[in-house]
Amino acid sequence: MRASARLRFVRVLGLGNVQGMRAIVCAVDESDATDDVVRVAQGLATALGGRLVLVHVAPPTEAPGVSAALAGQERLREEELADARALLRDVAVRLGAGDAEQRAEIGSPADRIVAIADAENAALVVIGSRGRGDVRSALLGSVSHGVASKATCPVVIVSPGGASRFSG
Repeated sequence: MRASARLRFVRVLGLGNVQGMRAIVCAVDESDATDDVVRVAQGLATALGGRLVLVHVAPPTEAPGVSAALAGQERLREEELADARALLRDVAVRLGAGDAEQRAEIGSPADRIVAIADAENAALVVIGSRGRGDVRSALLGSVSHGVASKATCPVVIVSPGGASRFSG
């Protein structure tokens, strides 16, 4: 992207000066939309001169019998974190984002993504939408809606197939 186009893009988004390697936080999961989300985030990080931070938040898991004992809870947590780190590594390698920072956490996905964005002083959060529709999202909850409503920075929600229309 040419410098003049990049400045116009930044002004349109109302981001001011994001130079100085402000973070573009990209939330990934195990859905088919993850590749599109990361591609859009990579394009935005490049266009805005930001650094890419890949984030995966695993929801807290409890297993009957295992989660009752403190040692069992800790072992389960470590396994969940290991799985989250493996997912981040796989996504980074598959999409050529090996230089991106990677953050794996456990908790409420929307709350943790917003907290990470705040901690990183993020210029943007990029997250996917599964395209469930209003009724299913209302019943099942929507991480992207939760992030968009709580974030203190702009949130880009990538719809299924949305990366094909993006030319960062």
